[in-house]
Amino acid sequence: MLIFSVILVVCYISIQLWQLYIITTYKTGADVIFEEWPEVSVLVAARNEEKNIEACLRALTALDYPKDKIHILVGDDQSTDRTAELVQKQILSYDNIQLIYIQDDDSGLKAKARVMAQLDKHAKGEFYLITDADVQVNPMWAKSLLGRMTQETGVASGTTMVKGRTFYGLMQQCDWTYFMGLLNAISYSGIPATAVGNNMIVRASAYNDTGGYSNIRFSITEDYKLYSEICKKGWKWDNVMSPGTLAFSAPVEGFMTLLHQRKRWLSGGKELPWYWWLLFFIFAAYYFVMPVMFYLHWKIAISLFTVKLLCQAIQINGITRHIGQPGMGFFTQFLFECYLWVITLCSAIFFLIPMPTRWKGRNYRV
Repeated sequence: MLIFSVILVVCYISIQLWQLYIITTYKTGADVIFEEWPEVSVLVAARNEEKNIEACLRALTALDYPKDKIHILVGDDQSTDRTAELVQKQILSYDNIQLIYIQDDDSGLKAKARVMAQLDKHAKGEFYLITDADVQVNPMWAKSLLGRMTQETGVASGTTMVKGRTFYGLMQQCDWTYFMGLLNAISYSGIPATAVGNNMIVRASAYNDTGGYSNIRFSITEDYKLYSEICKKGWKWDNVMSPGTLAFSAPVEGFMTLLHQRKRWLSGGKELPWYWWLLFFIFAAYYFVMPVMFYLHWKIAISLFTVKLLCQAIQINGITRHIGQPGMGFFTQFLFECYLWVITLCSAIFFLIPMPTRWKGRNYRV
C-alpha cells in the first residue's frame, strides 16, 4: 500500500513540475493589430444578481473601447430579485446596454446555454465577448482579448481570479488561480483544454459555424461545449495570461453552494477527454492516500507533502506575476492546502450522491 501511495503522489508532483515548467516559460506573444477596432457585442447572463450586476455593468461601460462599436447585451434569466430593475437603471445612462428577458422555449436548453442562445439573436459585430454578471473586467479587457484573435483563432479565454476579501474568498482566489495554471498548461502544450465561460471571446463566424448554442446539445458546462465545438470545426484557440485579460469574479457564498458548483463542473466534465479524467483521478486520489502515507511512514509523507506544497506555491505566484497581481504568502498557501484537503474529499463524495445539481436556485439533472 505504501509503494502504491508513493507512486501516485510522485505522479501528482510530476504533473506539478510539468505545469511549473510550462507556466514559467510562458510568453504572451505579439498582439494582433487592428487598423480599426471592429464592432463587438458583450453577452452577459444574469439570474438573481442584484448584488453584482451594477458593478459588472460599471466595469463594462468603462472599457477602453469606441462606444459606438460595442453593444452590451444582458440576458435576465427570469430573476426573482431586482436584477432587471438595476439593469434598466444603467440603461438610462448608457444607450449601448440592452436588456433581453429570457423566455421559456422548447429548445431543450437550460441555464446559461439558453440565455446565450437567445442573446445571440441580438448580437452584432465580428466578435462576441462573454462574461457573467458577477464578474468585473478591467478597462483593457476587450482590446486585450481581441489582440489574441488571429485570422485562424476562433475562441480565446482570459484569466479569471476570485476577488477574495474574506478567508473563504481568499481560498477560492487561490483555487481559481491554481486551476487556471492547469488549464493553461494543457493549452500551451498544444492540446485544446477549455475556455473560462466568464472571460472569453468568440469570433462570430466561428460561432456561426457551430450553429450557435441553439444547435449545440445541452451541457451544464456550456463554456466547454462551445469551446470544443469551435475547435472541432478546425479553428485555433488561445488561453491568455496577461494583466489586460484579467477579470475578477465574486466568490461563491456558502459551503453547500460551492459543493454544488463543483458537482456542476464535474457533471459537465463527463464530456471531457480521457486525459482530463486521469488528471482528476490523480489529483483527488492524492488527498485520499496521503493520510494513509502519514500512518504508514510519516517521514516519507512529510517529504512528499513539502515538495508538493512548494511546487504549488511557486506555480500560483508565477501565475499572479504573469497577470500583474501580488503574490500569496506561504502561510496563505499552507491554509489553501488544508482547504483543498477538505473541499476535494467533500466534492468527491458529494459528486457520487444521486441528487440534482442546484445552481442559481434551480435544480439540474445531468
